[in-house]
Amino acid sequence: MLNNPFIKRSLFFVLFAGFFLAPAISYAQFNRNKKQKNVVGVNMPKYDRRRFHFGINIGTQLTGVAVRTIPDLRALLPDTIYSITPLWNPGFTMGIETNMRINENLDLRFTPQLTLTSRTLLFERPAGRVDKFEVEATFAEFPVYIKFKTNRINNFRAYVLAGGKYVYDISNKVKAENASDYPVKFNANDAQIEAGFGLDFYLPYFKFSAQVKGSWGMVNLNYPENNIYNKGIDGLYARSIFITFLFE
Repeated sequence: MLNNPFIKRSLFFVLFAGFFLAPAISYAQFNRNKKQKNVVGVNMPKYDRRRFHFGINIGTQLTGVAVRTIPDLRALLPDTIYSITPLWNPGFTMGIETNMRINENLDLRFTPQLTLTSRTLLFERPAGRVDKFEVEATFAEFPVYIKFKTNRINNFRAYVLAGGKYVYDISNKVKAENASDYPVKFNANDAQIEAGFGLDFYLPYFKFSAQVKGSWGMVNLNYPENNIYNKGIDGLYARSIFITFLFE
């Protein structure tokens, strides 16, 4: 997977952007914090009093597919499919954080992001044959979350968050010039629900967070096609796991 030029270019893009953006945010926080009253042992004591916070996120994720097959794959005889197995593929994600404080323990968060990944399906055929199809994907994602935070303990908080997002696959193959190369296609538009948890760390010049999220697609992404592979599929639903690092 890592030998794929697409993944290599994606990794370079994420690392390059993070290299330049993270120091910029740190510098901005440093100038802001010089104006704050110093409290011994507590970093950025007035940080959570502000109505809005901004930052970036960068991370990795796993993309999978929940496959719902037709009731009886034997109905495809004589050219049949024995099973359809999805694989989990790694990807990279980067976005912008906009956080609005509602009260001491509740925030509203909007985090538009770009995710670079792929989806893979294995089709088991007669005589031990296995056909593999991998479809590269570039997702523009627009999540909105409610974030519930514990009370701050010195320079630490824990939190949980939940919400939903609209996802558009910029590189979907439905209308691609080489669409015939992809017997199984995914529709471009999706709506997903997400939930996760994380930890906030208040550092001297910025806040660092680490979080884990799961995503469940609610829309059937299967694009109907008249071929042996697609005839065995009744539904395709997005599944993802994100590990994200945030700099505010």
